[in-house]
Amino acid sequence: MQRFRRILKHFFVPHHGNAFRPHALRHGALSLYLAAIMMIQVGVGVTFYSGPSVKGADTETLAKNIITITNTERTKTGAGVLYENSVLSAAAQKKLNDMFAKNYWDHTGPGGETAWDFIAGESYQYEVAGENLARGFKSSDDVVRAWMASPTHKQNLLNNRFQEIGVAVGSGKIHGATTTVIVQLFGRPKTAFASESIKGESSQPVSLLPEMSLDNITAPSKAPYFAVWGLLFGLLIIDGIMLRKLGLHTSPKHLYGFRTALAMSLFMLVLLSIGVTAIA
Repeated sequence: MQRFRRILKHFFVPHHGNAFRPHALRHGALSLYLAAIMMIQVGVGVTFYSGPSVKGADTETLAKNIITITNTERTKTGAGVLYENSVLSAAAQKKLNDMFAKNYWDHTGPGGETAWDFIAGESYQYEVAGENLARGFKSSDDVVRAWMASPTHKQNLLNNRFQEIGVAVGSGKIHGATTTVIVQLFGRPKTAFASESIKGESSQPVSLLPEMSLDNITAPSKAPYFAVWGLLFGLLIIDGIMLRKLGLHTSPKHLYGFRTALAMSLFMLVLLSIGVTAIA
C-alpha cells in the first residue's frame, strides 16, 4: 500500500524526488493527453461544428438584417426593393423545420419535397419564386456577402422579377453537427393578368468553407473541450517554467518534446475554433 502511495505521489505530486515535475504532468504525458482529446473530438464529429447557435430574438434580428442588406444590394443595381411577406416567411420556416426534422440540408428533401411545396402549402400563389440557403453563418453581412459571391445565388438575390421576400433562421443539428440554417425565399405574387408560372432556379450546393472564430469555442458542444485544453495548456506552461528553472531547457531532447507539446496544443486550439459555412 505504501509503495502504491509512493507511485501516486511520484506521478502526481511535485516533490524533491521527481524534481518538482510529476511524471503525469510533464510535457510528454501532456502530449498524450492532447492527442487523445483530439482523437475523441474528431471521432464524435464536433470538429465539423457549423458555428455558434442563434436562438430567440437573435434569429429574428438576423432575418430582418438579411432582408435589409439584400435590399441594399438590390438598390445598388437598380432592382426593386423586396417587401417582407409573412406567408413567405412562414413557408421558409417550414422548410427550415423540415430540414432539421428529416436531417438534410438541400433544396430537395429525402421525399422529394422542395421550397415550392412549402410555398404552395401556405397558399402563396406566385408567378415566379426562388430560394437561397445558407448554414453556419452568424452574421447577416457574411451570409449576404457569400450569396453575392456566387453567380447563381446573386441571380436570385438581384432578380428584378421578384417583389417579395421571406427569411427564416434557426439552429439545430444536421448529420450530428450543431448548425445555424438560413432559408431565403423570393416570390412575385400571381395576378389576374399573369401569363406565366415559372419557378425560380434553385442554386447548386457549394463546398463547405472553413470559418476560424474563437466564438465557436464557446459552443455547448465544444466548451468542455476548450476547458480541458485550457487546463492542459496551463500545465504545459508550468512545466516549461520548471524546465527553465532546472536548466533542462538547453537539452535538445527536452526542448524538442516541449515544443512538440506546445505545437499540439496550438493545433488543438485551431481545431476548436474551426466552424464551417456553406451556401446552397
